Amino acid sequence: MFRYCCIFLAVHCVLGGNLIEVLQANGESKLIKYATACGLADTILGGTFTIFAPTNAAFDAIGTEQELLSDKTVLTTILLYHLTNGVIKSTDARNELAVESVAGLKVRFNIYPHNKAVTVEGAKISKFDLNASNGIVHVIDKVLVPPTGGIVDLVSGNKDLGTLLSLVQKANITGIIRRDPLTVFAPTNAAFSRLPANVLSRLNSDTALLKEVLEYHLVPHTAYSPGLYNREYIRTLDAQKDVIRLSVSGKTVSVNSYGRVIKADIPATNGVVHLIDHVLIPIRYWLSFGFGKFFKLTKMLKYFGLMFVVGSVWCGNLVEVLQADGESKLIKYVTAAGLAPAILAGTYTIFAPTDAAFDAIGTEAELLKDTTALGNILKYHVVKGTIPSSAAKNELQLETLAGTKIRFNIYSHNNAVTVEGSKITKFDLSASNGVVHVINKVMMPPTGDIVDLVVGNNDLSTLLTQVQNAGLANALKGDALTVFAPTNAAFASLGPSLLAKLASNKGLLTEILEYHVVPHTEYSEGLYNRETLRTIDRHHDRIRIHTRSDGSVVVNSSKVSKADISATNGVVHVIDHVLIPFRYRLQFGFGK
Repeated sequence: MFRYCCIFLAVHCVLGGNLIEVLQANGESKLIKYATACGLADTILGGTFTIFAPTNAAFDAIGTEQELLSDKTVLTTILLYHLTNGVIKSTDARNELAVESVAGLKVRFNIYPHNKAVTVEGAKISKFDLNASNGIVHVIDKVLVPPTGGIVDLVSGNKDLGTLLSLVQKANITGIIRRDPLTVFAPTNAAFSRLPANVLSRLNSDTALLKEVLEYHLVPHTAYSPGLYNREYIRTLDAQKDVIRLSVSGKTVSVNSYGRVIKADIPATNGVVHLIDHVLIPIRYWLSFGFGKFFKLTKMLKYFGLMFVVGSVWCGNLVEVLQADGESKLIKYVTAAGLAPAILAGTYTIFAPTDAAFDAIGTEAELLKDTTALGNILKYHVVKGTIPSSAAKNELQLETLAGTKIRFNIYSHNNAVTVEGSKITKFDLSASNGVVHVINKVMMPPTGDIVDLVVGNNDLSTLLTQVQNAGLANALKGDALTVFAPTNAAFASLGPSLLAKLASNKGLLTEILEYHVVPHTEYSEGLYNRETLRTIDRHHDRIRIHTRSDGSVVVNSSKVSKADISATNGVVHVIDHVLIPFRYRLQFGFGK
């Protein structure tokens, strides 16, 4: 359990020793020296405190003893920023928990299970729970420097961010940058000056575009350096919910591949800022901005994982294009269902399953047995008009001839673009009356939204009851949701006492159920090993994904038994155990 959540608590007890004695026993001699010099030793001994104790090396990293002792007023403020009233144990820590320091400013916890790190204001806690008679000590690897204000104040006070400040004001997103919590990858003045003049001009003349580009630099949670890892993908605040990709090598952090973090971990009262040397541009604007002149297109596509396989059959109609590409079964079924004349008479986009994809759902005899049902399935693969690959956006929905929408998802980390979870293997086969994109699975029209899906599945009846008891049915009718749905057997395995506890505590039940819901659409093609997904529960907890070599997927420690069940508002994956947030595992007896 501890290995899974990667907190690895190092528990030390100094029975009978006060906080100063505990610090001395653990070797924090410089903290004691500075606290004594500032007249804080008596304060520490006179109350009950939690101390986030920098090591001697941490103090050495910010200055010599002579430098630090030269202004005791400033030093006192810094030291008080490391103290909070009362006892805060490691078990009390939650991601984004902010606690009031004695200096009057809050300090923020962050838990990064993928990096086995727990931080406070970005300083990694290296030892937890050194118990004293009048409090507790957690040892940290950096000195915490009190922030001078929020992120807006930080940007306003940094001359090297003057261009960013003026553009933020122009786009009228100052309010967004006051959100809590927030991470900003902040381009310097030099970063903006690297943009071609036509791009800067376009940003200045198009406020909506400027807002979108600036929001692409904002992450809606606190990501300090100890929490960043190589090949991590972070979803941003822009309207398209784009992701940025991190490359971490030692202390060097790159964003997308062309932007480098030149100054990291600048704390603010509502999050953290990292300065970067290039402006980040969503991929869909690269060609229109003329970036093809500066980057090889093949490298760009490989980096973002779109890998377009473009084939053109000039002057051929849609049926001829399908025939030329080998989709013979699709043509056969379209003809049998009487849809060929309609397809030839209009302009359409066809998402074309391969012959193997059709074979996977039934024999020709089985599929042709009910041509009405087959026709509805086939219409679900056809959209009016021409939708090229360049028009694809994550979570974009298109109306099909079946009257039901299909959803695009772009999973750059897995080099995948999907439509209703089917991976597009060939893009942009042009025809005289439309375009074809080849997909690896037949898409089955959903019968309703996620609530309807749960209602119609007898093996999810306990989940349905719990959702109704918690009053969450409306929440599950939101759009772009992923639900990891425990079966009846999964709930039964919790045991009667825990089930009774959930039944008697609506708040707890709601929290547990919300821990199974992700606020975006994650089909199997988009899941990757060691990925963490933020859920909608009030603590913004994360679940961790493991993808195995045999194709199976494990969520925390629960196996996905049936994946990719499409609904009109997202996707459901059936799982064999109920997911429990880490903070409840010992309380629920799972440590056994």
